[in-house]
Amino acid sequence: MIDLHSHMLPNLDDGATDWEQSLSMARMAVADGITDVVCTPHWVSGRYENTRSIVLDKLDESRKMMASAKIELRIHPGAELRLDITLPERIKAGELLTINDGGKYALIELPDGSLPDHLDEFFWGLEMGRIKPILSHVERNSVIRQEPSRLYRWVEMGYLAQMTASSLVDSHTEEIREFSFRLLEHRLVHMLVSDSHGLHTRTPKLSEGLAAATEVIGTKAAHRMVYEVPAQILRGESVNIPEPIPLKKKKSFFDFFSRR
Repeated sequence: MIDLHSHMLPNLDDGATDWEQSLSMARMAVADGITDVVCTPHWVSGRYENTRSIVLDKLDESRKMMASAKIELRIHPGAELRLDITLPERIKAGELLTINDGGKYALIELPDGSLPDHLDEFFWGLEMGRIKPILSHVERNSVIRQEPSRLYRWVEMGYLAQMTASSLVDSHTEEIREFSFRLLEHRLVHMLVSDSHGLHTRTPKLSEGLAAATEVIGTKAAHRMVYEVPAQILRGESVNIPEPIPLKKKKSFFDFFSRR
């Protein structure tokens, strides 16, 4: 399996705190059947200033540490970029990393509790720079859960979305878990990732989430989320995604009375 979202590199963000934890996470990933990991430390302006040069230096050090520890895991560069109007310009200038430093896909972190205005214009700015956005952990955004039509429109426009594997098991609220299954059923997410931050919560594992996804969408479609699609993204190739199925907003108890 290929994991496109991990905070395994130590001392860069809220992920691994030291080399011991980082190497333990790498071992855990290998034991779970993961062969490749894209290391995506947070970039948040003014908080986590993980520029391209900083991440590449840490990645090189990590490769040497893993080779010394005889951990057979391939790691690749990346970053989880917090939504910021300056991103297209900074990516173009080579200041910030795209996935595998390939200049084609950028992992974009949306706020969990809101969606800023003018997002379509922001995504268009990335497209003008020939950068395809990949939206991280869309199932955890409360606005998307209330207005899934917004995600549907972005997927219809060709943008890609990730889902955290633990969202399909018992690591999040029942609301997030239920919504995650609905996103799978409606073809609104395209890759399953660990978004690993440590050894206890959001661990570097994909197998449990893959098994849960397989029960919903079948073996072929589920495996595509951890094999074919991530491999294409790593190589910088275009990804052909199936047409999404519209996902209607669920009616609430109060909606019934508002129509009376």
